[in-house]
Amino acid sequence: MLIVLTFCVIGFLCLIYSHWERNQLKTEQYLIFSKKIKKKFRFVFLTDLHEKEFGVDNAVLLKKIRSLKPNCILVGGDFPISHSSEETDIRDEVEKGIALLQKLKEEYKVYYSFGNHEEKLFTKKELKGRKTAFRNALEGVTLIDGKGIFMDEGIYLSGFPLDISYYRPLYFKEKKPLEEEIREKWKSAIADSKGKAVQESSDFEAKIKQGIYISEEENRRDSSKKVKEEKNTGVFCIAMLHSPFYREEALSLGVDLLLSGHFHGGAVGIPFIALMTPQFRFFVGKPRGLFKRGEKYFFISRGLGTHTINVRIHNFPELSCFDLCPVKE
Repeated sequence: MLIVLTFCVIGFLCLIYSHWERNQLKTEQYLIFSKKIKKKFRFVFLTDLHEKEFGVDNAVLLKKIRSLKPNCILVGGDFPISHSSEETDIRDEVEKGIALLQKLKEEYKVYYSFGNHEEKLFTKKELKGRKTAFRNALEGVTLIDGKGIFMDEGIYLSGFPLDISYYRPLYFKEKKPLEEEIREKWKSAIADSKGKAVQESSDFEAKIKQGIYISEEENRRDSSKKVKEEKNTGVFCIAMLHSPFYREEALSLGVDLLLSGHFHGGAVGIPFIALMTPQFRFFVGKPRGLFKRGEKYFFISRGLGTHTINVRIHNFPELSCFDLCPVKE
């Protein structure tokens, strides 16, 4: 009886601590060095909000972002909550994610890549207008899935989409193999980074600030632009892929920095492994943090919120700030 009571007390204290920790937002800053980067560029990466608020109307989160003074915001998916067991949006939650998006796009250029909860939301029948409301909130946001864009000179961003079938519960099963159709979409998303890169033009700075992608065809038409041939090694390629389970497939395509989330840090911060991921895969290695392999980086955010497994222990919510830095010869 005493043993049972002891475990109950410990469990209760863990739940109290977890509730406290889920509200303690930590800013993590990462430095990325590469010869491909021509000048310093800062961005904030947000993922897995899941309708979480830090302060009223996310005032704490917004204050931290403003203090970092980023050039732009990258969103890696799962801002809403969409319940997979239902065919309609009747219980889905979008309001806090919408409010945060509205504030972010008023102040910054925002690039967005879908996670599994957006995929679920946009495949449902609409009853409560939540799907339409979230779609409207994305107006003015650059949706990057299956596409690519130059965020700055020599810095190329793309989004690697996955349909909902890649997010089914795994337990002890193997992940679904990446279909060739999906791989081709990913290849297409980064294909334009491999051609001619715009180095100098009369309106280049203005266009990148507006988020307008300057294509190779456009450069040929406009004789006022000064364009020189450059191999792909001259372009730093960033990709957003929500699920880290497919990081090897993404890195094989020539990505320099891969940004992911989805794991929520593994719920409990056991060193080097995840206790559990949202797909109910247990003891997954490398569930959070920045990793380097040769000249390539991949990053898995601890995320901002939680869903399904609403526990955080030694696994604080994360606001991720990246500085892309040139390497001086």
